[in-house]
Amino acid sequence: MRWAAKSRRRHHVAGAALRTASPLLPRKAPPQDPVFVIGSPRSGTTMLLNMLDRSPALASLGMGSHFLWEMYHPFDSEQGHAVRPEVITAAERRTLNFTIDRICGGIRYLDKYPRMCLRVEYLHAMYPDAWFVYISRDGRAAASSMMTGWRTEGKFGAGTDLPVPLRIDGYDGDVWKFLVPPGWQEFAQGHTLAEVCAFQWSAANAAALDARDRIGSERFLSVRYEQLVEQPTETVGGLLDALGLPHDGVLEWASELDQRVSRTAVTPPRPDKWRDENPEAIESVLGLLAPTMSRLGYELDAVAV
Repeated sequence: MRWAAKSRRRHHVAGAALRTASPLLPRKAPPQDPVFVIGSPRSGTTMLLNMLDRSPALASLGMGSHFLWEMYHPFDSEQGHAVRPEVITAAERRTLNFTIDRICGGIRYLDKYPRMCLRVEYLHAMYPDAWFVYISRDGRAAASSMMTGWRTEGKFGAGTDLPVPLRIDGYDGDVWKFLVPPGWQEFAQGHTLAEVCAFQWSAANAAALDARDRIGSERFLSVRYEQLVEQPTETVGGLLDALGLPHDGVLEWASELDQRVSRTAVTPPRPDKWRDENPEAIESVLGLLAPTMSRLGYELDAVAV
C-alpha cells in the first residue's frame, strides 16, 4: 500500500504541474483514431490491453494512464468517477492533447482504465473519432473476482477515500476499491460486499451500454471475456481487422495466452471459479446481476468463466 500511496502522490504532483503549465504548453492536435479498452473491473481489460499493446502501430502508457484522466476529474462526492462531456474545458483539451502527443509520437493512442465505462460520452466528446473496445464478462464471475480483489491487500491500488465511513459486511478496509459509480452512497453502508460488487459490475456495464446506444455503435466493438480466453487468436485478429491494424506482434502473444496469467489476476482463471470461492455470496446477488446479464445475453444457468 505504501508503493500505491507514493505512486498516487507522484501522479498528483505531475498532474498539478501539467495543469499549471497548460497555458504555456504547445498546442497539439487531438490523437487520431485513439483506441479505448473499456469494461467492468475484473472483466479482462488488462488482458486485452496487454495483447493490443504488442502492436507496433499503437502506443500507450500501459497501466499508468489513470493519472491523465484524474488530472481534471478525480473522485466527485456526488457522481463518483462518472464524468459528463459538458464539463470539458479548453485547458483540459490542451493539456491532454499535449500529453498524449508526447506519449504517442505520431502513433495511434491506446488506453485502458475501467473507470472509462463511466466516461464514454466524455471521451467521445473529447475525441469524436475514438474507437471503444468493450469487453464484458459473466457478472457472477466478475463480481466474485471483485470480491477477492477488495479483500486482497495492496493488489489493486490505493482505492478511493469516501466522505463517509464504510460499513460493508464482509470487508474490513476503510477505502472503496475499484470504480465508484453514481449511486455509491446507497452502498457505502448497510450492504454486503457481494451486493457492492454486483452494484459496481452492473453500473459499469449499464453505463457503457447506455453510452453506446446514445453515441452510436459505429466505433464500438464488443467482445466477451469468455470468447477471448477460449479463442484468443481469432478474437484479437478480428478486433485488429475492425480497427484497421496489422497483426504484427499481436497474434503470437495471443496464441500463448494459456501460458500466461494476467498480472492483475489473484488466482488463475477456471470455469465457474466463483462456485468454489464465493458461491453463497454470489447466489445471494443474482437478482442484482440478472437484468444487466440479460441485457448482455448471458444465461444464468450457463457456465461462468
